[in-house]
Order: sequence, then structure tokens, then C-alpha cells
Amino acid sequence: MENLTQRIRLLLEALNERVFGKEHIISLSLLSAVAGESIFLLGPPGVAKSMVARRLKLAFRNAGSFDYLMSRFSTPDEIFGPVSISKLKDRDTYERMTEGYLPTATIAFLDEIWKAGPAIQNALLTILNEKIYRNGNHTFRVPLKGLVAASNELPASGQGLDALWDRFLVRMLVTGITDQSDFDRMIASPDESEPCVNTALQIEEQEYETWQGKIGLISIHYSIFEVIHTLKEKIEDHNHKLQNAESTEQPLYVSDRRWKKLVKLLRTSAFLNGSDTIRLTDCLLLRHCLWNEVSQLEEINEMVTDAIRMSAEGYLLNLQGLHREMEALKDELSSAAAVHENRDPGLLLVDSYYHQIDKVRLAGRLLMFASDYQSLDTIGKLFYLHKDKYKSQCFILKRYDLSMRNKVPQHKIYSLRKGNRSVFINDYEYPLVCVPSCEPLPPQAAGTDKEKLEERFCQLNDLLLRVEGGCKDFYTQEWAYADRHLFLNEQERDIIRGLLEHQQTSVADYRNELNELEHAYREENTEYPSESIEGNLFG
Repeated sequence: MENLTQRIRLLLEALNERVFGKEHIISLSLLSAVAGESIFLLGPPGVAKSMVARRLKLAFRNAGSFDYLMSRFSTPDEIFGPVSISKLKDRDTYERMTEGYLPTATIAFLDEIWKAGPAIQNALLTILNEKIYRNGNHTFRVPLKGLVAASNELPASGQGLDALWDRFLVRMLVTGITDQSDFDRMIASPDESEPCVNTALQIEEQEYETWQGKIGLISIHYSIFEVIHTLKEKIEDHNHKLQNAESTEQPLYVSDRRWKKLVKLLRTSAFLNGSDTIRLTDCLLLRHCLWNEVSQLEEINEMVTDAIRMSAEGYLLNLQGLHREMEALKDELSSAAAVHENRDPGLLLVDSYYHQIDKVRLAGRLLMFASDYQSLDTIGKLFYLHKDKYKSQCFILKRYDLSMRNKVPQHKIYSLRKGNRSVFINDYEYPLVCVPSCEPLPPQAAGTDKEKLEERFCQLNDLLLRVEGGCKDFYTQEWAYADRHLFLNEQERDIIRGLLEHQQTSVADYRNELNELEHAYREENTEYPSESIEGNLFG
């Protein structure tokens, strides 16, 4: 498999010799041809659409080719060959002489494809889909590997072109050269000859047939089915919104036959890239296969990217399961805190445990445990100031007792008493941060005992460790695959890199969040000596 991938890489390098800005299109043309599918190129004249077909022919050993510029006056004779007069006269048989025409070509190029008449279109349908051509009373299998069709426009609606349009699995926009260095090299190059491709790199007929059997054995992981299921749902939602809005925009339509062919395209990509299974990176190629209108390109790109991300984070990495477990733990902590504190819902609860004290002259937030606030009375209790190591620019007022007198300086000790949604610190009143509106106290729920919460922290930590390990392995393997992928351009590699880095960041955020929750839980029942804080921060 590695030798095959290296060979295809060298073949693509040979096909792209003196090619400027069209390397990705040629690579996708080769992919579609090995998959036995056709590609449509949309672009204005003079952007090298026909060159793609000429280069693609060089990928196959002893390949025959056919190219033709369609017009509304084109006849079947010009595409499929003239009728044999001698057979018609001597045998009363209507047969075409197909040699040198499309039915005997390995690679074909049809420019201005939508100008073809109904007779040509009908014959093309069976050639493109079933790879057969009926000539008189005989039906034979055509050697066609790939048809490259081109036009400067999309098929007009209501003209009976939908079936032919559906046959083009890969659809690409072709524009002029955008990179200035490529443009300069193109206009300065005096050599316009075709490259000489080593026959050892070219694909021969028997080899091609053998590959088809091996491509069919490429496995499909359930995560790939998840991508396709999500895409189908997103497409249905998109069409439903168009229908409700009574939009004139054309809906997205992907036939069952097309979905099946798309899976073969992904299998072919995996096979040529040396993988025994379709990977999520391969699914990025679907962005070139699902659009019907140019205006749909951006939305299709978002759909495909989101579907890949959702499959990775949901099925492969279980980030969604981790998120649910984190939220469940927060609910349990809040439930336990609500019973313990009988807290006022009008007071803002910070990070499940704290109230924030407002309007203090302090370089950062000042917090106190909600349970400590509830235990205050009008007489007063002693607290000391503690700088939190997990939250930057954050300080916590914690309960003080005489056992700490050798650890906490006297000037760091404050007397606190309870006010009306406020706290008096050394007889100065400071308000607590409140929610926008106050509601009646909620009913008390059944508490969560300490042992159960300890077990939940352990369970969630174990789950997070597994997710962290899986995410690290997935990043390493998927990026190695994407980085050497034969059929991705740099923009698509950046998309994969961004998805992988987002997953890494998400897992790191979950780790920090769990550390903070656990730290706050431990701290509620454990006293820490105050760190050095200069001066009396409350005046």
C-alpha cells in the first residue's frame, strides 16, 4: 500500500509538470477516474480545462482519448461514430463505426456539455453510469475510465439536464491563476509540450481492474456513516427552510445512487492513500460533490466540516459524552450546595460554590463560599484572605480559627457579618453581585453525600484521561494522514488542522474546568494559610 501511494504521488508530480495552479484539479480528476467516475469543470474560457483531460490521459498506459466541443448542432455521429453504410446496405444493420470516438476512449473531454442534444444526452447516461453502449443490436462495455466535462455555465433548469448533471460526481470551479508567482512562471514558460510520463508509473488495464476489487474491500468505520447521516439531515433541514421561506433558490438534491458512488470515491481515496479504512480526512472531499449551485458552495463547505467535527467529537472521541458528564456533575454540586446553603436565588452563584463581593478596592475578584455567607450572623465571624492558585486575579475570604494564628498575620484577619444581600467587612458594607431578578427560594432537593461526589470526581477524571489519550492519538494519526494526503489542497489541510487543534483545546478546557470544580470542592472543607498579600486591602 505504501508503494502504491508513493507511485501515485510520483504519477501526480509527473502529470503536474509545468502545471500552474491546477494541481488540485488534476489530482481530483485522477481520483475520480480511478473510482470510475466523471468530473465537471465550471469556468470561463482560457483557464486550462481541456489541459486537465489531456494530462489525465497520460495517467493510463496505452490510453485512447476523445475530445469534442459541443454545440446545439452536434450530432450523435460526431460523438459516437458514423453509421456504417456497408452494414446498413449489405446486412440491413444499423451500426456505428465507433473506433476513435467516445465509445472506445479511455479518457474523454466534452466541452460545453450542456449544449448536447437529447439523443447525445441519452446515450451518455448509460455510458457514464453503467459503462455500456448499445450499438445497433449489440451492447458492449466501454473502456471509459473518466469523462471530463466542461462549461462556463451550469445546466439550465427545466431543460431535462438533471439526470446528466447527476452523473458528474465531482464538480469543480476552475478560475484563472491567482498566485502571482505561478502566473509569472506560466507566462514566462516557453515549453507547452505534454510531459513524458514513465510507463512504470502509468496505470494499465489489468491493474485497474484489480484495484476495483481491492477498493471494494476498504472498510467503513461507523464514524463515516455518522458523517453521512449528519450531512443528510443537514441537507433535509436546508431544503425544509427553503420551502418554508418560499425561496426561489434551488434545493440540494443527492440521490441514493449518488450517495453510493460517493462512498466508493471515499474508498478509492483511502485505497490510494494507503489506508485500509475510510478516514474522516477523506470525507472532506465531499465538499466537491454535493453542491448544485455556486451559491451553495459556502454552505456545503460548512456542512461537511461540521459533520466531520461532530462525528469526531461525538463518536470517536466522546467529547459530547464528556460534556454531558461535566454538566451532570455541576448539577449534582449545585444541588448539594443548594441544600447545604439554602441559598437565596437572587444572589449570583459563581462556579457552583461562591458569591462575589462587589465594590472592594482589590486588584481582582473577591469571593467567599456561599455556605460561609449563609452561616454568617449579625454579630460577626473571623475570616482571612486567601489568593486562589487556579483563578488569576481572584481572592477568597475563608473561615479563620485559632489554630491558624501562627500562619496568618493579624492584619490579614477580618471580621465579617451578614447584611441584606451584602456583607460587612470590618463594619464596612459591601454588596454581593446579584442576578438581574430575584425569584422565590427553590424547594430543597435531596442532597448528594460526600462519598458519592468523591466517586463522581474519580469517574469523571478517569473518563477525561481516556478522552485525553484518545484525542492525542487521534491528532497524531489523523494529521499524519492529512499531511501526506494525495487529494487535499493546502486550504483543506488547514481545515483538518483547525479541527484537530480545536479538539485539543476543548479537552484542555475540560481538564481546567474539572480541576477548578475539584479544587473548589476540596477547598470548601480545607483551610489554606494565606499567601503574602501586602497591605490592608479594605482600607
